[in-house]
Amino acid sequence: MMETDTGSRERRSHKRFKAKNCTIAVRSKLGSIIDISMGGLSFSYIDTGEWPKDVPSLAIIFGADDLCLDEFPLRIISDCSLSKGMSMMRRCGVQFGELSRKQLSQLEHFIWVNSMLEHELKYSE
Repeated sequence: MMETDTGSRERRSHKRFKAKNCTIAVRSKLGSIIDISMGGLSFSYIDTGEWPKDVPSLAIIFGADDLCLDEFPLRIISDCSLSKGMSMMRRCGVQFGELSRKQLSQLEHFIWVNSMLEHELKYSE
């Protein structure tokens, strides 16, 4: 595990990458992906009602060039308001469930194409 700048322990075991213009659909929620890793992702969405608690979901993740990851198992880890007051904008963090080898390969490719990772690697050489 890594330490953060504040000295607290980082609980994530996978590096997160800022996402380009990607979206996610989980049940009736549609949101914009903020960041993504091999272990999960976070996204912002407009609140239209409560999430069912502790119920595994399947997600459809959309990216560039019509790249789509369908029926990805996930579990909601966090869901909080993005601002104080009456804002309807929320941030949801999800953890991927057990993925097949094919899904892991698809996810790795998706991250490469749809995150700042590609940009970081090009300009670090």
